[in-house]
Amino acid sequence: MSLTKTIKSSLKKVSPFKKVVVGMSGGADSTVLMHILIKLGYEVIIAHLNHSLRGEASDGDEKFVKDLGKKLNIPYVTKKSFIPKEGNLENNARNIRYDFLESVRKKYKADVIATGHHLDDQVETFLMHMVRGSGLRGQIGIKYHKEKIIRPMLDIKRSEILSYAKENDIKYRTDESNNDLSYDRNFWRHLVIPYLKKENTNLYEKVQDINETAHTRLKNVSDKAKKWVDKYFVGNSFERGELNRLPDHVKAEIFIQILGAKDLYGKTINRLIDFVKFGTSGKKVEVKGKTFQLQHTSVLVHEGMTTPTLPKSKITLTGIKWGKITIKSKYGKPLYVRQWQEGDKFQPKGMKGTKSVQNFFVDKKIPKSKRHEIPIIVDENDDIMAVADMRVANKAGDLKKDITIST
Repeated sequence: MSLTKTIKSSLKKVSPFKKVVVGMSGGADSTVLMHILIKLGYEVIIAHLNHSLRGEASDGDEKFVKDLGKKLNIPYVTKKSFIPKEGNLENNARNIRYDFLESVRKKYKADVIATGHHLDDQVETFLMHMVRGSGLRGQIGIKYHKEKIIRPMLDIKRSEILSYAKENDIKYRTDESNNDLSYDRNFWRHLVIPYLKKENTNLYEKVQDINETAHTRLKNVSDKAKKWVDKYFVGNSFERGELNRLPDHVKAEIFIQILGAKDLYGKTINRLIDFVKFGTSGKKVEVKGKTFQLQHTSVLVHEGMTTPTLPKSKITLTGIKWGKITIKSKYGKPLYVRQWQEGDKFQPKGMKGTKSVQNFFVDKKIPKSKRHEIPIIVDENDDIMAVADMRVANKAGDLKKDITIST
């Protein structure tokens, strides 16, 4: 079957559409997909997000997409973006990219977004999930259709895509960072999977079979879990005994449904299972913005994370222990340390107006989960003199040299 016919057949798995945004990297996969969707008669908009990670090469990709849009006389959108360094770079880039593609879809009132994920991507994802321990959902891997996103090439090997590009003289860009083995996916792509393919020539076909079986199994497990949640998860609690008598794979799906999170690692699920089974009354565990608390025979589930309460304390010359830090002061006036409170404001040194401490935290990229640990230094009137040792208030003078904060 030709590549065009394979994609046409794959598109029968999703709802009919007319207008599509193609997420364009400029590489072979997305470029070939774009050409075939145009060939099949769809109204195509191409969208490219320049992450600015590779300097001139990134700008070259963006120019390639612009030139391609002009040459084919189709709408194109490009945008430069900078990825936050905090956390997982690949995940941050992925989230920013999909937000951008969705904004383009809405702007052009397109039906769906199409990406160039192919069978090699599927196999890589499947194997990485298995090692990470993500259960049935990991065995499903990448989905053909998720919300407004479709992936018509998931049954096509990358070698077939490259052959099609060569046969049809389709030009594309090559991303040299795809050879950087410091990225997990590249390590699997270039070292692990070639070895596995040597050991098992039917590797791709086996992964596809497992994916199909996992879909059926997950549907059955998900239905069982939903019935259990509807019956036993009353209000914001459930009975420990009712959960403990279930097999672990059903428990896992119950936690996923309670949390509304489908990307839980196996170790997180196992931690929750053991917590309910072996934990003592009063114990808490926090996962995905919710707190599970044991109360004798039941488990309470609270929205939000619990925040440790640290007392307001007077800072001394010899130093006091406040949470995980030690604070000393040789300032000429009494100073106290307390936690941040909603509505806190101060006048940072060098500024004319006031600034909310919350906005200060946002500027400093301090996550919400860590803000309660930041010491707020105040005077006897509870006026803020400093936010930790990051910024002092105008009225604090040379406070920064008189206060010591250490871990």
